[in-house]
Amino acid sequence: ILARDIMLSHYCGNRRYHAQHVSTAGSVQIIRQAKEKNPNISCETTQHHFSLTEDHLVEFNTNYKMNPPLRQQKDIDAIIEGLRDGTIDAIACDHAPHTQLEKDVEFDKAPYGIIGLETSFGLSYTNLVAKGYLSLNDLIFKMSINPRKILGLPEIHIKSNNPANLTIVNTNVEWIVNTDNFKSKSRNTPFEAMKLKGKVCWTINNNQITKSSL
Repeated sequence: ILARDIMLSHYCGNRRYHAQHVSTAGSVQIIRQAKEKNPNISCETTQHHFSLTEDHLVEFNTNYKMNPPLRQQKDIDAIIEGLRDGTIDAIACDHAPHTQLEKDVEFDKAPYGIIGLETSFGLSYTNLVAKGYLSLNDLIFKMSINPRKILGLPEIHIKSNNPANLTIVNTNVEWIVNTDNFKSKSRNTPFEAMKLKGKVCWTINNNQITKSSL
């Protein structure tokens, strides 16, 4: 499907095309080659697709059920390389909340998706920056600047008399994921009790300051 859609965008005059939730080595390679011919192609991946493998599915825990599904280590390696060389433009949190009642069923009957908002930065910093794959500046581009470009939104500038729109992070702090501290009404995450490095501490949106509860 990915190759077909990219081919159609090419036939239509290199139209804009964005691929979401890239999760396989094959998809990364298709997009890498396509970008050589069409600069209007962009894509993103999610933090769980470079943090987890299909090996976690052996227990049939429905909090690991997502779409696209978890892949093999070779796919994670390809995704990380795609983030490093610019093939993958952005990281999306893929926040998909579900109630415990919805998830607490047989694996094949459970809905796809996990919540990702609260753990997105911590997982990305832990698995990409702390391990030396990306710089912090690279991560800022993947999580903030590039998504705005893809959506056609203006850049955010820190200037006197401009409304403040900032995310303040602490890259030194280590913390344990505890869903009791989440503001989301849902708790469907496979990262409960995981130790992460790097944490969002404050957000400022149109001069409104909010402290993180994590």
